[in-house]
Amino acid sequence: MFQKKTAPLPPGKYRMGGTHFKNDKAFIRTAVRDVRRLVEYCDLNAESSLLDWGCGAGRLAVGVREEIGRIRDYHGVDIQPELIEWADVNLAGEGFRFTCLDVSNERYNPDGSPERTLAAEPGSVDAFYAYSVFSHMNNVDTPAYLRLIGEALAPAGRALVTCFVEEDVAAWEENPGGYGPLEWKGPMHCTRFERPHFENHVQAAGLAVDRFEYGRETDGQSLYVLRLR
Repeated sequence: MFQKKTAPLPPGKYRMGGTHFKNDKAFIRTAVRDVRRLVEYCDLNAESSLLDWGCGAGRLAVGVREEIGRIRDYHGVDIQPELIEWADVNLAGEGFRFTCLDVSNERYNPDGSPERTLAAEPGSVDAFYAYSVFSHMNNVDTPAYLRLIGEALAPAGRALVTCFVEEDVAAWEENPGGYGPLEWKGPMHCTRFERPHFENHVQAAGLAVDRFEYGRETDGQSLYVLRLR
């Protein structure tokens, strides 16, 4: 079990993801679930290079340890130093590494650098994972980061991402009133895209939709699996 492999889980307030991941069992269960989906949707295996973009305290790394044991390269990146510090101390090791990026995001790092990066070499990523990242991103950064994802993916690579998308709404909207299960508060708490608008960004980035699952993720987000066109 997880407890035998690493230190106790970080306090709930440091895990991110609202109330959904603050319970220890849910934290581990959802991590294993998502690793299994990466195996099924993105062909994740022990020889894969996995980039966990917005890794928080390393929830997905816990799932990799539980489900696979170790892969060739798990790389977790985040813009919140306290989360990366915990993950680096407690989860880093052979096949597992973490990087703190000082890039700008209005919600989580408003004073960060405007220079965008994924901290990945071109064509190096077999599986890319971004859970609840585009759900807190503006309409300028979104297409720019999708282009970086396209550059980072290996030829047969896949990206699993989640975001809020709906039909017949504004192309992009911040904290839409009366939408979803929460009262959205503060910068970029919820960013919602019109589905065709988001998918236009995907196409412009040289990517294609490999799989779409509507509204089943945290707070009603949808899941996309993307591949190179």
